Amino acid sequence: MRHLFAILVTVLLFSCNQGRRTGPPNAFSSLPKLRTGKMYQVSSYDRNGGNNDRINIPAGEKAEIANIEGPGTISRIWMTIDSRDPYFLRRILLRIYWDDETEPSVEVPVGDFFGSGFQYKHHTPMYIGMSSGGYYSYFPMPFQKRARIEVVNQTGSEIFAFYYQINYQKTEDIPEDMAYFHAKWNRDIRTDYEGNYTVLEAKGEGHFVGLNFQGQPYNGSLFYLEGDEMIYVDGEEFPSTYGTGLEDYFTSGWYFKNGEFDAAFHGLVHMDTLGRVSAYRHHIMDPIPFKDSIKVTLEHGHANEEIVDFSTTAYWYQKEPHLEYEPIAKAGLRIPLQRPVPNGAIEAEDLEVLGTTKQVENMSDYGSDWSGGHQLSLQPEEGETSQLVIPHVIENEYTLQLYFTKGPDYGNLTISHARGQSQEFDGYAPAIVPAAVVKLEGVKPKDRSIVLDIKSIGKAKQSMGHKIGLDAILMVPKRSYIPEWYVIGPFPNPRESDDLRYGLDEVYPPEKELDLTATYKGAAGQKVGWKKLNGRPGGYAMALWEQFEPSEFIISYALTHVYSPIDQTLPLLVGSDDGAKIFLNGQEIYRFLDVRIAEPDQDRLEITLHKGWNKLMVKAENNFGGYAFYARIIDINNNLKYSIDGE
Repeated sequence: MRHLFAILVTVLLFSCNQGRRTGPPNAFSSLPKLRTGKMYQVSSYDRNGGNNDRINIPAGEKAEIANIEGPGTISRIWMTIDSRDPYFLRRILLRIYWDDETEPSVEVPVGDFFGSGFQYKHHTPMYIGMSSGGYYSYFPMPFQKRARIEVVNQTGSEIFAFYYQINYQKTEDIPEDMAYFHAKWNRDIRTDYEGNYTVLEAKGEGHFVGLNFQGQPYNGSLFYLEGDEMIYVDGEEFPSTYGTGLEDYFTSGWYFKNGEFDAAFHGLVHMDTLGRVSAYRHHIMDPIPFKDSIKVTLEHGHANEEIVDFSTTAYWYQKEPHLEYEPIAKAGLRIPLQRPVPNGAIEAEDLEVLGTTKQVENMSDYGSDWSGGHQLSLQPEEGETSQLVIPHVIENEYTLQLYFTKGPDYGNLTISHARGQSQEFDGYAPAIVPAAVVKLEGVKPKDRSIVLDIKSIGKAKQSMGHKIGLDAILMVPKRSYIPEWYVIGPFPNPRESDDLRYGLDEVYPPEKELDLTATYKGAAGQKVGWKKLNGRPGGYAMALWEQFEPSEFIISYALTHVYSPIDQTLPLLVGSDDGAKIFLNGQEIYRFLDVRIAEPDQDRLEITLHKGWNKLMVKAENNFGGYAFYARIIDINNNLKYSIDGE
């Protein structure tokens, strides 16, 4: 009964069109109409009359599960699969060919085609889904001459049980205004570019009927949902469909705040603590027609500022011929991320290696986790030590996150640093997999370089060798924020909208004079004065919203002094929620005005400190919601001092 209302609406919609054109044979409007064709089913039933109603598909081979002469319309596809491969949803391909095509109109990993590429997940939308162990499609698929369906096993092992049923109706002809069903899979493992992610680019005449989506961030955040869908039809320069956020496109809201659900035409199939989202939107009630072309795109975060793993399946109908598809990614590069390497990590294969021969190994057959698709591989003798050199280091102390590989011929090691701790690592696993992160804390550079000692210390009994594989190293600096501030506020932040806020450029008394005993007229006519604030925790831990009432749509100032024993230029790293200005010795040196969530080190600028005390003032504005700023100076020579009073 859950989808009854939607079904009734669809029936009425199709019925209103009865006088103009009829739908395909399985459209709801045709249910009362007598049929002239005949319904058939192709299935995996036991041809010997037994109960072995399945086929097996050897590793690396394909099985043709349907080869149907037309004209006709496929009305239902069902299957269920027993595969021992944990990634079979991505490493089994479904291909469908219409008429005399040599290239498929449908080429999609089987899990993604039916709505979930991360894992099998029961969800039951009207047209395509997964139901209690089965997979189904009710998309009508008309064809003139022939329909051919094949399944390709790229799992690396035999599929022992593949069951299927394909229902189709033979007809005398197919109306000229019928288009062919198409589906295409795409993936960008790391969206580290400025442009939108492309779901579909098609040429011809047809209509777009939906997509399913898998997104996984590299930082565990859902901020990538701030991106909008933009759909361009027939060569238009500005999209005729322009959204307000990805969860809004999937007809939800507030980062899917109430969790998973499945409705007739939209749903959230999966969401977890890693920030992974699997969702679908089927444009059944609102198909998007195109005469010449269509381009369906998604932003990855606001203005494409987030780096994410995106994969999508687009569903559409069009007249043939269609644009030839780009070759689908090989099986290893379709596997979902298991251990994302955050943006900003150093590729281990780019570093200098001392004491042994450096090898760079292509890992793309084993999964998509290895950043850049490669790793540094070493083949040491037991007891042998190699050194890895990280040059041009600017911070005073780091925690290193090391992304190793495990496998059947990998050995044990210790990794250490002369001025930090040492960690042991067991490299054995029955199959090649990305290992959990290994952390080295308290790593301090010498002469602006870090040298790591990697020593082979044996192997597990089951292991066939002493191999070492290292993909990447993330260097997390020990951040020391400016320790103490005077703060004053709130002052008004006049606004017409999120984009038109004027307070940051309004000159309030703290910019005109420095009198720490003075009071001024602030927001809502209240009297405001300077007070001390602990800046050591930085950012949201400073709880700026507790310092000012109101805390939204306001301006505040923070003041401190920095002592330098010499004239020198050093990096100042800042982050803010929302906008900020920075003044050094009374001169504006930085301005940022946008709506964002504060994070450490969002912006970096070089500041020139004069010998003696330097006055540093932050002007922070808040639009609404959270309120924070981060500020720290990288003290390369460790000779700076801080004082709120400048003495």
